[in-house]
Amino acid sequence: MNKSITYPRLFLIIVSAVVLGGLIQWRIASRMGPVAAVEPPTAVLATPAGTTMDPVALEAEVVRLKGVAPSASVAMADVGFHFSNLWFAGQKENWPLATYYFNESRNHIRWLVRINPMPKGPTGDLVDLQGIFDGIDTSVLKDLKATLDRKDSAGFAVAYRQTLEACYSCHKAVGRPYLRPMIPTTSPQSIINLDPAAGWPQ
Repeated sequence: MNKSITYPRLFLIIVSAVVLGGLIQWRIASRMGPVAAVEPPTAVLATPAGTTMDPVALEAEVVRLKGVAPSASVAMADVGFHFSNLWFAGQKENWPLATYYFNESRNHIRWLVRINPMPKGPTGDLVDLQGIFDGIDTSVLKDLKATLDRKDSAGFAVAYRQTLEACYSCHKAVGRPYLRPMIPTTSPQSIINLDPAAGWPQ
């Protein structure tokens, strides 16, 4: 089942970000006091009825939106789905499709980092996921993308395996060594034809 981000989910994330940004700006301005001489906003978000939301209601809405926002595991499941499909597209040498799945995998990792950029590690210390992703993005992911661009089957298999190893180092950093990735054995999606020479549908 495709767990890719849906339009309602995307809308919820965007609204959450806007509301949270407004709340943070109001809090900073209110703490600066007379130096900034900034009045806290009395109306940041319009409700469906056309009325305005006061700061207390706004904070309650932020809490509510956080409660219905997707968890990091949802984003990670999407990464697993797309990265598994990437393997099978690469094995069939369907390079445009493989590139699509690579881009989806990378974008969903970035989404994961935005959801929880500083999770607690096994010792209770915060783990800098953005820093880890930046390292992976500029090394093994870059190398993997290069094999797709070159249409290099042998290089793809090696780079794919190295990327899984880098992913596992991240799993260990956040205290989840039991999430041990492997080369997929079964395609998670059978409705997409992996054959680059497929002639149907037209």
